[in-house]
Amino acid sequence: MDTEQLQGRLDDPLWRMQHLYWIENKAGRMQRFTLNAAQMRLHRGLWNRNAVLKARQLGISTYVAMLMLDSCLFTPNFHAGIIDKSLPDAEQKLAKVRFAWENLDYAPPEADAGERALAYLGGLIKQRTGAVKKGELHPVGDARTRMAFANGSDIRLGTTLRGGTLQLLHVSELAHVSVHAPWRAREIRTGAINTVPANGRIILESTHEGGRYGVNYEMMLQAMENAAKDELSALDFRFFFFSWFDNPEYTLSGHGGWSDATAAYFEKLDSAGTRLTHGQKLWYARMERTMGAAMRQEYPSTPDEAFATGNDGSIYGSRIALLREQGRIGADFSYNPAEPLYTAWDLGLSDHTAIWLVQSWGGSVYWLNHYAANQLPLEHYAEKMREWEHRYGPVAAHFLPHDAAHRDPHGQSYVESLAREGIHAVRVVPRTPDVWRGINALRGILTRSWFHRDTLLRRTNLRGEQEPSGLTCLEMYRTAPPGASGACREAPLHDAASHSADAARMFAEALSHGLVAPVNLHRAPRRAKM
Repeated sequence: MDTEQLQGRLDDPLWRMQHLYWIENKAGRMQRFTLNAAQMRLHRGLWNRNAVLKARQLGISTYVAMLMLDSCLFTPNFHAGIIDKSLPDAEQKLAKVRFAWENLDYAPPEADAGERALAYLGGLIKQRTGAVKKGELHPVGDARTRMAFANGSDIRLGTTLRGGTLQLLHVSELAHVSVHAPWRAREIRTGAINTVPANGRIILESTHEGGRYGVNYEMMLQAMENAAKDELSALDFRFFFFSWFDNPEYTLSGHGGWSDATAAYFEKLDSAGTRLTHGQKLWYARMERTMGAAMRQEYPSTPDEAFATGNDGSIYGSRIALLREQGRIGADFSYNPAEPLYTAWDLGLSDHTAIWLVQSWGGSVYWLNHYAANQLPLEHYAEKMREWEHRYGPVAAHFLPHDAAHRDPHGQSYVESLAREGIHAVRVVPRTPDVWRGINALRGILTRSWFHRDTLLRRTNLRGEQEPSGLTCLEMYRTAPPGASGACREAPLHDAASHSADAARMFAEALSHGLVAPVNLHRAPRRAKM
């Protein structure tokens, strides 16, 4: 095919994507970009708004970089933006675009006539879209943060990109931002996404972290729910999921085996309709040795598996993940009316207060319900206890932390204030000198715990935002990251998840102090409908 015939193909965007651009492959060698199976699936299904949940190294970011370049070269005054977890990460993506533009006219050694014709055609495109600078063609703009072309199109990058109007926005690793800089994730959702009109295009793509909480989880969940719609509006996100086995490179040759636990995992996938080759299983087993608990976060097989993982430093995450695999999370069971009910609290007068409703009998611990709020008076929580007692029956004991006995400047303690509200069965749990003793006590009882589906419910706060569920808080509870201001690595992080986690720990400490024991109830509890 000569140059004139090739020019006749330029009206086809897919042809251009498959033939015009060069990238550096994983071996550091130049390679003509062609779409792999995952990239092609995304390309053919692209919508105005796209939410992509994926395993590592599937080439989605490279695809979006080539799509962005192609749109700029062949659409005058096309404006695109890249947001990543950090500016250097965003710069790397822009560098892929720059590399592909600079090599539009590249012909490999010993190129055949077809390759030479493509290089000539690329040179024409390069001349048309570049600017002469110091005798050479270049895109204008800052070499690191912006590329602007002679046809008025440009690509800029940042960490939020509020302001201006974009026709294509690429948001990469929003899950990481949601966990480590939640304020910036909210800024991306309320600011950057609103820079793209309804007829523009947004591609959110991320390997998930942070469990079932945060901006990325909320947006992915909304996109998954949209799949049930007969028709999507221009502002609805379309959901895409790419698992580790969507990458044909994830396979090993040779013989070998894997643990019984990994074999059971493969059997579970097989029963769900996923047929893996021996080579795929061997690759997964060997990678799992290296990745450990992070394997299902970095290389998930299902969306639910990706969401079930916590984040770095997770204190209870692995135990919660095991309970989920055993079917002990979100179970629909009735409480036992013959056994006492307990609540466990983490306190804050007008600040965060979290409460669990729990039973312990038959060698197991049953977490029945959870409630948390902030900026509300004590009367609000007393009313919640009366509501629970009406539904479940009388509470045998309310376990409060040691500072509940401290008196405020008016000479009143939290215990006395609760008594004035009619909450009398209060027991103050002695202070545990080392928080990790309490954490390890809770770790111990988690292995024999069940969590009712009510513990997965989320509450809307006074600002209209969705707060994490009690179970999510346990998954999210983690140690402070290295270098955190004023915290050492072994200190639990005080954040939105810590209050409910501390309340659950209060029950474990009450149990270890011998405060959880059958008591005579004043009246027979009513069996509530669950």
